[in-house]
Amino acid sequence: MASVHRRPDSKYFHAAFRGTDGRLTLRSTKCTERAKALAAAFEFERAAKLAGAGNLVEAQARKIVADIMERAGGEETLRAPTVKDFFDSWLAGKKTRKAASTNARYVGAVQNFYTVLGERVNKPLTSLTARDVERFMAARTDEKLSASTVVLSVKVIRTALNTARRQGIIPTNPAEAVELPKVKGVERGTFTPAEMSVLVNTAQDEWKTLILLAYYIGARLSDCCRMAWPDVDFTDETLSYTQAKTGEKVTVPLHPELLAHLEKLAGTDKPEVFIMPHMAGLKTGGRNGLSQTFKRLMRKAGLDLQAVKSAGVRQLSRRTFHALRHSFTSALANKGVSAEMRMKLTGHKTEREHQKYTHHELKILRAAVGKIPSLSSK
Repeated sequence: MASVHRRPDSKYFHAAFRGTDGRLTLRSTKCTERAKALAAAFEFERAAKLAGAGNLVEAQARKIVADIMERAGGEETLRAPTVKDFFDSWLAGKKTRKAASTNARYVGAVQNFYTVLGERVNKPLTSLTARDVERFMAARTDEKLSASTVVLSVKVIRTALNTARRQGIIPTNPAEAVELPKVKGVERGTFTPAEMSVLVNTAQDEWKTLILLAYYIGARLSDCCRMAWPDVDFTDETLSYTQAKTGEKVTVPLHPELLAHLEKLAGTDKPEVFIMPHMAGLKTGGRNGLSQTFKRLMRKAGLDLQAVKSAGVRQLSRRTFHALRHSFTSALANKGVSAEMRMKLTGHKTEREHQKYTHHELKILRAAVGKIPSLSSK
């Protein structure tokens, strides 16, 4: 028969009961009241008897622990969401805080994870193992996706499970035990001032405005398309916008050339909310999206896309519309603007991420190296 007693060195009552080997077992009940401690002791003993007879299945074990927590009178309850319940809830929380494109990526990764798990999506989240994540990674790899896409999918699952770990739903994150494939990134190219002049002169109407905004503001394609006239302060000569990807609000001083272009548009355009009303309603991705249209504009301007192979799967262009953002950052760096100031203008959160966008011209780097004192005697 289970019993309880309080040790001199503890504020909690300890339960005494027979374990699976028949020996007397002592365990803290984490209760300071005798009645509640005794109730917990009986549950410990019940679990031990079931386990000793080989009849303790997971569902029973969770029920026993839940009963112990309830009888102890604590406010916490045992949470045992299924894999699907947890991930669905996690996605719902992300939907209100992330950009639509980011949410689409999260949903896609989770749905593919569900497909790999099959009926196991209805099992408790605690049943997930590293092997499940490895199977998911293998399935994504078999789809002939690039290594970076595979890694991104696994990181989505790992991020969600880290949330579960922090909430105390799972003790450890099984995805942390999975070794991700090495990714050899494609270094994005930039545009020289001469190339930019050719590109701007080739572009017409809203495309000219779009390219000037991207080059002089350093914003992403989707953010450029949605920029509105209220974002422009002609008095302070600034443009402020909120990044769709990060939710970060960025204010950028207007370059004289961009300011003159916008003043000209503001004086001749019909009253509109968006600076580029036609662009604001178009998709950025897809075969006929703005990204592909920009590539066709580059070809028309006689500019090379600088395509390279990625993991032997497909050709990737080093110079896409996003290269305008790289060009903005690199132009600032090559003129001596500090990394801290550049990060304020681009909205980057970390130095590591920002460095991917900075491409120093070789002559600038050569001049910097040349400043090192010579060691040779004269």
